[in-house]
Amino acid sequence: MITAMLYVTMVIMAFIFAVTTSNTIEKEATVIGTLRASGYSRGELLRHYIALPIIVSLIAAVVGNILGYTVLKQYFARLYLHSYSLTQYRTVWSPEAFWLTTFVPLVILLVVNLVVISRKLRLSPLKFLRRELTFRNKKKVVHLPHRLGFLTRFRLRVIFQNIPSYLTLFVGILLANVLLLFGLMMAPLMDNFREEVVDSKLANFQYILKAPVSTSDAKAEKYCLTQLPDDPSGEEVMIYGISPDSSYFPNITEVKIPSDDEVLISEGYREKYRIDAGEDVTVKEKYSGKLHTFRVKEVVHYPAALTIFMSDTRFRECFGKESDYFTGYLSDSKLEDIPDAYVASVITEHDLVVIADQLDDSMGVVFPIMGGFATLLYMLLIYMLSKLILEKNARSISMTKILGYSGREIGKLYISATAVVVMVSLIVTLPLSAVFMKWIYGLFMQRMHGWLTFFVAPSTYVKMLVIGVVSYFVIGSLQYIRIRHIPMGEALKINE
Repeated sequence: MITAMLYVTMVIMAFIFAVTTSNTIEKEATVIGTLRASGYSRGELLRHYIALPIIVSLIAAVVGNILGYTVLKQYFARLYLHSYSLTQYRTVWSPEAFWLTTFVPLVILLVVNLVVISRKLRLSPLKFLRRELTFRNKKKVVHLPHRLGFLTRFRLRVIFQNIPSYLTLFVGILLANVLLLFGLMMAPLMDNFREEVVDSKLANFQYILKAPVSTSDAKAEKYCLTQLPDDPSGEEVMIYGISPDSSYFPNITEVKIPSDDEVLISEGYREKYRIDAGEDVTVKEKYSGKLHTFRVKEVVHYPAALTIFMSDTRFRECFGKESDYFTGYLSDSKLEDIPDAYVASVITEHDLVVIADQLDDSMGVVFPIMGGFATLLYMLLIYMLSKLILEKNARSISMTKILGYSGREIGKLYISATAVVVMVSLIVTLPLSAVFMKWIYGLFMQRMHGWLTFFVAPSTYVKMLVIGVVSYFVIGSLQYIRIRHIPMGEALKINE
């Protein structure tokens, strides 16, 4: 999961490099046009403009590896020592880690910058000299009705004139929101999983016996259980044989255990292997290799494990058990009359949530760090892109100063226009980032045993929106200072 998020981060960083370099090319357009007209090739200019991003990336990779094997290793070693009974460790250089954290990110940075910069340099020398840095012809000015008012029309003009830059800002906010969502969603997801498992438990006490033994508790209910690998994935699946008249099973679902040859499966089973009602599931016996195929009647909410539910009678027939065979008891109270020697294990509420507890215990400290890192990267991205938009409009801002507008008034025109785009982008990218994250999360869970249903708490969206608004408020204050420092003489400059 961290590796996948690393690559999302690298795409964002490559995106920032590419946009910054592209803006530099636009600033130096006339110089590039002169050089191209003088005989310099696109390849020479491409090597010139891609050199700085690559040099910075290489330096960062070297420093990152040094920090990873010295200072930062202590932090992650403590995570492992906290989770596992390890007494000591020895640091070794890992070729796989170098490949995943250094080589692949550098390739991502190189490819993204090559595509963006080479496309920018495909323009003709004449277009560079004229500063016509687009492959499309100029569009007609959009007519805006006078009833909108001067300030509103001015802001709309700023947005229309900078549509490519604002589209870039939108994509950047989307990528940053994906990373931010990952950092904020995991802790609520674990809490939700824990609550759902507790709410959907079969019974307070689930006894697994070493040998059949009777109990005097009339409310205790016999059940059958085995664990077999799914075919063809090989992942272990819990198979329950429960009485169709069970008084415990209706506690977790309104669907009853089918009395015929059909079975029920858990939601996690359906989500992981994309199996739905009316389709077949197949399990394989470990030693004999015998396959058992069952038709799915319905899907039930049981998040504790990948599970198949069938009638106890059908269970005994399938797996060749005696008519009085059972694995243990379901009970809401502790069975005091069963000797401990006959009890293999007792599954309680604590055992059902142990996966979430373990993940929360071992990785819970990482998620806030990811959220903090995503917030910083988010602020950096918005700052860089909004700064580029101001730089592109520096001459227009200078002209408005000459016309008598104050820095505060200009800020209301340009910064508020960007603020509108940022707010719209924030609102639109919240659901888009959830869709993208759900897809990535599915890839995560395919490589793990079991299944944790994707869940984003409503409070997470609120936090993301608040972080976005506060971040832009801070950045807008910095950009206001930048506007004040744009000289009036900028509007009087002519192209070289």
